[in-house]
Amino acid sequence: MARPEGRSDGVPSVVRAVRILEAVGNAVRPPTLGELARALGIPKSTAHDLCTTLVQERLLARSPEGRFRLGVRVLELYRAYDAASDLSAAFAEVCDEVLPGHEETLVLSVLDGREVVYVACRNGTQPIAVNYRIGLRLPAHCTATGKAILSALPEERVRQLFGSGELPRPTGRSVGSVEELLRELEATRRRGYSVDDEETVEGMCCVGAAVRGRGDVRAGVAFSTVKARVTPARLEELARQVTRLAQQLSQRLGAYP
Repeated sequence: MARPEGRSDGVPSVVRAVRILEAVGNAVRPPTLGELARALGIPKSTAHDLCTTLVQERLLARSPEGRFRLGVRVLELYRAYDAASDLSAAFAEVCDEVLPGHEETLVLSVLDGREVVYVACRNGTQPIAVNYRIGLRLPAHCTATGKAILSALPEERVRQLFGSGELPRPTGRSVGSVEELLRELEATRRRGYSVDDEETVEGMCCVGAAVRGRGDVRAGVAFSTVKARVTPARLEELARQVTRLAQQLSQRLGAYP
C-alpha cells in the first residue's frame, strides 16, 4: 500500500501496524490474515506477527473463523480523543442551536493528507445513500468538506499535497487534475461555499463551508443530500444555512473575537 501524501517515513513496523488497522477499518468484510498480507504487499509471516501484537493490545479482534475486525481499544482511544477535542462537541451544540431537526444530513470532517476524515455526523430526517460513519475517509478534492478546507489553504500548499499527476475520479464528474482542482477552489472562494455535484457518489449532492479556529482552518462542514431533491433555489438555501453554521462554529472555536 502506498504511503499517503504528506506523511513522513517512520519506523517500518509501526507504519505497517497502522496500515493494517486502516485496512481492517475500511474493509467491507472483516479480512483474513492472507487478505491483509496481499493488500499491504507484505509477507504473511510479518502480517501474522503484527496482527498477533495488535490483538494482544486489543486494537484488533480475531474471530473463530480467522477474520479480523477493529478491537475495543480503538473505541477507547477514540473516546479519549473525542473527550479532548472541542470540535465534535461544538459541532453538536451549534447544530442544535442553529439548525435543529433539519431534514438534510450534516457532516463534519478534517483534512488528513489528500483525504478528509469524517469526525461527526448529524443525520437528517430524509434518507441518503452514504453511511457517514466516524473515521470514514474520502478524497478531499471531490468532497464538499474537502474542497471547503482546501479553498482556505494557499495554492502552494494545495500543489504540495496533490503534486502534478492525475487525481482519482470516483465518478465521471470528479475533477481529474490539480489545475482543475485549483479552478474549482477559486470558484469556491468566489461563491463562499463549496459544491460536490455527484463527484464523490452518483446521485448525491453536497454543499459545504470551511470551519476556522484561532488563525487556521480547522474543518469543513457540509450538507449531504440526494440530488433529485435539490433545485437551484434549494441549493442556495442550503448554502446560506451551511455558511451560517460554519460561521457560528468558527466563532465557538475562537476564530473571531
